[in-house]
Amino acid sequence: MTTDHIDRTTTRADPLLGFYGPDSVMWRINREAVLLGAGPAALLLQVAHPLVAAGVAQHSDFRADPFARLRRTLRTTLDMVFGDGPTAERAIRRLNAVHAGVRGVPDEETRRLTGVDRYRALDPELLLWVQATLIVTSIQGYRRWVGHVTDAEADRFWQEARAVGTRLGIPLRTSPTDWPGLLRYWDRMLDPDGPIQVTTEARAMAPLLVRPPLPLTPGWAVDALALPGIALLPPRIRAAYGIPWDARRERTAAGIATAVRTWTSLVPASLRSMPPARAAFRRTRGS
Repeated sequence: MTTDHIDRTTTRADPLLGFYGPDSVMWRINREAVLLGAGPAALLLQVAHPLVAAGVAQHSDFRADPFARLRRTLRTTLDMVFGDGPTAERAIRRLNAVHAGVRGVPDEETRRLTGVDRYRALDPELLLWVQATLIVTSIQGYRRWVGHVTDAEADRFWQEARAVGTRLGIPLRTSPTDWPGLLRYWDRMLDPDGPIQVTTEARAMAPLLVRPPLPLTPGWAVDALALPGIALLPPRIRAAYGIPWDARRERTAAGIATAVRTWTSLVPASLRSMPPARAAFRRTRGS
């Protein structure tokens, strides 16, 4: 999977296994339901790219109905990861079709920060940033809340992701070749003078990501549940969004993370897994 001959035409989903399968690191990590807690951090990092924020702001109903967009995003992601061949291929086509229609003219602030007069969601550089946020926050969340991941396993996770990323429009020549390369790319993007700069559009979306309106859930509980995920954000990004953070919140986030880690150590993987993951493992048992 690491060679540059892999492209949109050669990476195909297996009819039974889909893109990955039960021996993949992708299934091992993404089966964990607790990793949903990393979702807000990944989304906040995604829209911290000014051009991604512009696309979401101008081509999404996120502000009117954030849960609808999050449900669609989660469904597509789970179909791509755990679906059989036809399901995973449909998810790829669905996502590419959505991205094909996202293009436009950024506002003045975004033009000033990026030097770009027009954007499109199918820009490989933007797609790579979105993919990187999902991969890095998943590894960070897994290590904090579930268990150890070696650098070799993290590299395999990235190789699995970047191979399928070619089907989404990210050529292998664009994506970092290995896990250390991905971390170097991550640091460059997040450098104070780098491309990741929180705009007014991004800040307007942040409250719905930091504190989503969960039905029948008290506000204090929503705030507490969000803390471990918010702890994954680099301090500069938290500050740019205006997210309050101090030693007390840090301790609370660490305490919740320890409790979650204890829970995952006691509960069998089959019981703590996402429903699509359980279905996928049943589907492929014995294959």
